[in-house]
Amino acid sequence: MIPRMTIASPSGLRRFRPAHLSGLAILPLAMSLAACSMENPDGFAPSCPTVEVLGAAADQMAFTGPSHDIGHLASRASVTRVTGQCHRGSGNPKTTASVVAEVSLGLNVTRGPGTGRTVDVPYFIAVVYGDEIKSKKQFVENVQFPANVTQMLTHTRIVPITLPVSKHVTIDGYRLEVGLQLTKEQLEYNQTHLIAPTFHHM
Repeated sequence: MIPRMTIASPSGLRRFRPAHLSGLAILPLAMSLAACSMENPDGFAPSCPTVEVLGAAADQMAFTGPSHDIGHLASRASVTRVTGQCHRGSGNPKTTASVVAEVSLGLNVTRGPGTGRTVDVPYFIAVVYGDEIKSKKQFVENVQFPANVTQMLTHTRIVPITLPVSKHVTIDGYRLEVGLQLTKEQLEYNQTHLIAPTFHHM
């Protein structure tokens, strides 16, 4: 049996706050991924990197015009949890070792009045080693709503992230940063209107 990692927000959707309050900081929450068991006990047994959900990138609000009135809401997406697991990558562990982290984001998605039954939710996964961003990949989750449904709990596809490791590049030095891909205007809206979410292990 492969142990799995689950991270959830205890309060679900983030609450609005008055716009006159100061903007929230992007404070990442660190979590640990669970390593899978190895079929070969003498083989390379990986540990796993931590995952950080960027608080200010956990919500995405889209509006049909310049007004931020709820009547002009096109869609809202929120990260509710992160699940995943790790296992050894392919190749000879004595020469070219790697760890594969498989990550999926849980989402709460709402479509507003006049919005069609399809909402695209862009998100990112960044690989950081030490203080350096090694790579950042962007994805789009296509959420299909049934008729007469305006809110859905769903999750993204599983994304495999390969992390090269060696004697000098250890898995402990890696972390994954995840969140929704925001425009400049969407980030500013979150910083002035939303309370940062907190995530914890389940």
